[in-house]
Amino acid sequence: MTVTARRALRGIIAGAAGIGIAVSLAACSGGTSPTSEPDPAPAVGDPHGELEQAAIRVTGITGPGLVPLQIAMDQTAEPYGLTIEFVPATDSGAATTSVISGDVQIANSSYFGVIDAINQGLPLEVLAEDWASTLDTGFLMARPGSGIESLEDLAGKTVNVISPTSSHAIKLHDTMIKQGLDPDEVNWVSLPYSQVADAFAQGTIDASSAVGPTLSTVTAAGATVVFDYAEGEYEGMAESGWVSTVDWIAANPNTAAAFQCAIFEAQGLINTDHELYIEKFQTFLGAPEAAARADVRQNYQTTNRIDALNKNVEVYQTSTLYTGGDFDFADHTAAVPSNC
Repeated sequence: MTVTARRALRGIIAGAAGIGIAVSLAACSGGTSPTSEPDPAPAVGDPHGELEQAAIRVTGITGPGLVPLQIAMDQTAEPYGLTIEFVPATDSGAATTSVISGDVQIANSSYFGVIDAINQGLPLEVLAEDWASTLDTGFLMARPGSGIESLEDLAGKTVNVISPTSSHAIKLHDTMIKQGLDPDEVNWVSLPYSQVADAFAQGTIDASSAVGPTLSTVTAAGATVVFDYAEGEYEGMAESGWVSTVDWIAANPNTAAAFQCAIFEAQGLINTDHELYIEKFQTFLGAPEAAARADVRQNYQTTNRIDALNKNVEVYQTSTLYTGGDFDFADHTAAVPSNC
């Protein structure tokens, strides 16, 4: 099934479901924490206080999920006296390494890499959620002629997942195991999004994760959907977020709080202003307007949700790739300042 056909099908289902789906989406939007969740750690500082570090460097994978950062850089950070410089990363692992080494102050990472780092004794803390798993925004795509129609067909194939500890990689392992399939029969590789279209054309990979402009490009070339990374139990789980080191946050509490306020405001603005998203999509990704309008916007968050974060722990554990012990994001997540 193509992306276009799948979207059309979902439109039919949505129309038939009517009020039920509308209520469900309303309950998921905005990132509101359920009252049953444990309280996160106290807010890190005063966003309106004197900033310990007025200029910071932030890293992450250049993709649609980071489009709100462009708004923060352009407008929402300035009222707090904060200047943000973006440093592109090849994958979540590289982003996490950069923040731990001190090359950057804040990184955007999948939570699986954060879990690994903390279990290895590296002092990371989640400052802010970025986006939640959202239908029709990220797929495993099969190149034309690959013979791949379902996860069952991945055995013996070369599959690109951007990073071995990415959310996409873990979800594929988790789902395959639950379907009685063996992920070890797949040749997993890690290529950046910028190389996917050429790798498809050359036949060096058979399937790949794809989002944003990459998704548009491979779809136009005839690639087909194998798996939606937000289907079923994955929909609404915390997908990626902004992290820093415990030491940096302790030394720069007001700066950390200012970033939280600026990025959450930016993510909230995008949720309510689609034209703003289209504008910043083009600026941040260097993409044409047609690609921006064809893209499905992520469900960006405006607060930290412990239950949604801990869904990553659950999925990681059932994927059989997890080697750590008990883990609770409530112990590693900062609350949002109340005075943004």
